[in-house]
Amino acid sequence: MSQRTTVIPIFLFALLQVVTISVASASETLYYIVRKADWLAQSTKSSYHPAIFSSDGFIPLLTPEQVIPTARALYKAQNDLLLVKLAVSAADPRLKWDRVPGINVSLPHYYGDLSRTLVKKVYPFLPNKDGNFNLPREPFLKRLSAKLIPNSLVNKFLSYQEWQNPERFHKLQIRNFQRPKVQLQWWYFDFFLQDGSSVVMAFIPQHWWEEPGSGQEKNSVFTISLKTKAGVVKRFTTTVPQSKLKTSANHLEIPSHLVIRAIGDSDNNQFLIQVNFPEVTGTFTITPTQPPFAAFPTGVMPGFLHTVLTGAPVNSPGFSYVSQIPNSTVSGSLSWGDFQSQLSGQAYHEQGRLDDTPARQGGSWTWYHFAGDGWNIFGTPGSYIYLQQGDQIIRSGFHLISKEYTLTNRTYASPDHTKLLTGGEISFHHDNLTFRLIMSPAEAETLVCFPSPNPSQVWGTVGGTATLSISDGAATNVIEGHMFLESCSWETYTETLKK
Repeated sequence: MSQRTTVIPIFLFALLQVVTISVASASETLYYIVRKADWLAQSTKSSYHPAIFSSDGFIPLLTPEQVIPTARALYKAQNDLLLVKLAVSAADPRLKWDRVPGINVSLPHYYGDLSRTLVKKVYPFLPNKDGNFNLPREPFLKRLSAKLIPNSLVNKFLSYQEWQNPERFHKLQIRNFQRPKVQLQWWYFDFFLQDGSSVVMAFIPQHWWEEPGSGQEKNSVFTISLKTKAGVVKRFTTTVPQSKLKTSANHLEIPSHLVIRAIGDSDNNQFLIQVNFPEVTGTFTITPTQPPFAAFPTGVMPGFLHTVLTGAPVNSPGFSYVSQIPNSTVSGSLSWGDFQSQLSGQAYHEQGRLDDTPARQGGSWTWYHFAGDGWNIFGTPGSYIYLQQGDQIIRSGFHLISKEYTLTNRTYASPDHTKLLTGGEISFHHDNLTFRLIMSPAEAETLVCFPSPNPSQVWGTVGGTATLSISDGAATNVIEGHMFLESCSWETYTETLKK
């Protein structure tokens, strides 16, 4: 068999992995441990109602990483169990993530009967000889593809920044400055500053969840948040009529209040930001230390792939997303009440555009950015990663093996919205090293929160301290740093029950 014909089936298996990852992200994969007799006793009903519901008011579900520890603690050596695999919409109002005293993570509780439409599979859950349990094996195709995809191909896909075209991204940036502004469009910046403070800043040309056709003039949104070294948080958000927005090929402007300007070309794509409001003023000059990077190799996910990979409606438009500056230095000044400082630090900038409304998008995302002791790591758990140490980019792209980069031990403790993530853990491997990135909710503060009229829809960012552990099996190096954790839910909930 020729090399070309060998690559084709391998690529198809790789695509299968990406599809599996993306489709799974549109809903929560959760589990429920139940006694076989109890489950079968209600097998003819459209939903399952456990006896404990009457006393607790909810059904205790489990994330994949919680199944085995829970089974070991509560069900050891019991051989009359079933493991029910569920796909629960993150927007389902009955799914709530509760904090329990003495437990450091949030637990998924379902405040209602379990509809049979949520059930994806029911497994016999039998103990091993030692009385403990294992999760069911992965589907055959997933196990087969993991064996057939060579590491060299995986690494190639994980390093596609080296063959991305900065000039293409620069032209995309120019088009996004000039093209008509739409709801799902953003210019996002975050800064880790040398004085220990951090800043998140975003401009949305059209209010994210503004209802179209309402007869009211569309508004643009600007938001900026500061978390000082002492943990003090300042937040400022304002809306401005979109008609006041001025754009050209290299900048956008709200006269007298805000300028976001790209300086130079694709080889020197600096940015200048000027903020001038009565509440907060500042100037930021961002100078890149690395070329642009896009999670999608060309910077744009075509409409048909957007449908296949994310479950978006048929005929959805293409989706552009480019980190125009994945790593850079920022300098400038910020004056905000009693906080006045000359700024210096590390910066990140991305820009994205989707000419569609959130109501048409069935899904959600989580994004993170960590910085500490020369490390720069960002990405989406279960999707892609950008891993950089000093000037060396170690990985940058979609991964093909879904067991890596997953977000575990999640916490939801933001006072602003119940669906904002405030902590979690991401583990992955590179060569002989194991990486473990942990953000504790103890010092996490909500910096951005945009709730929509629909309580299931939200976009927000929290910031706080984090640790990066790097182990070679013999020794572990622990690096202290800071992290932004962003979560967004576009989903709208529609209840469907089997008749």
